[in-house]
Amino acid sequence: MKKILLALLAVVLGAGFAWGNVMDKDVILAGTESTYPPYEFRDADNNLKGFDIDMVEAIAAKIGKKVEWVDMPFDSLIPSLLAKKIDIIAAGLSATEERAKKVAFSENYEISISAFIVKDDNNALKNVDDMKGKVIAVQLGTVQETYSLTIPDAQVKSFQKFDDCVREVILGRADATLMDVPVTKSYVEHKDFAGKIKVAFEQEITGSGKAMAMNLGETAFVEAVNGALKELEESGELGKMKEQWFK
Repeated sequence: MKKILLALLAVVLGAGFAWGNVMDKDVILAGTESTYPPYEFRDADNNLKGFDIDMVEAIAAKIGKKVEWVDMPFDSLIPSLLAKKIDIIAAGLSATEERAKKVAFSENYEISISAFIVKDDNNALKNVDDMKGKVIAVQLGTVQETYSLTIPDAQVKSFQKFDDCVREVILGRADATLMDVPVTKSYVEHKDFAGKIKVAFEQEITGSGKAMAMNLGETAFVEAVNGALKELEESGELGKMKEQWFK
């Protein structure tokens, strides 16, 4: 009897953790973090906008799906994907080898390097060696956080939103913040920060491209996303989106 009960328990637990098929759904849940312009942000009417938003909506249309967006802290995205609370991550995510142990990445859709942002009157930081022993504000769970932790004697302060990282620099509580180059341009030119911050220097930190992330068990979904992404590239639609958002 004990063996039978254990067998039944195994079946129940197995069923509870079985992978669902996203391709059977009419609506896919897309996770993002909306303080990373021009990849994703909220406009004056609180609507989600940005390159990743347009790209995923276009991909979903090509595979016959609708999208429901789930906005959450960046460091919650991969755990939420693994818990199947979302089906795909589109958040300027770098496809690193470490992350690839947990999630399935789409083909890369964009390559960008990072840059350090400093106060407008700070001319002392010109390369990564100058960052030794400095205070760096970064977003929690990002490759920028991982990289900053490797800088000798640097004090790394992590926040859930990049807005807070930039404010730390403006308030003098951090020497610099680190983010992707397209994002630095958005912040430097933003009306709330214009004239207060500037790009100090650019830095390659991962060698990884940006990609969407899905669960490892969803092979059909990954293939469908990659197929749609390829169509967008070949038709020139993806190029037009990049021209719009990364100009």
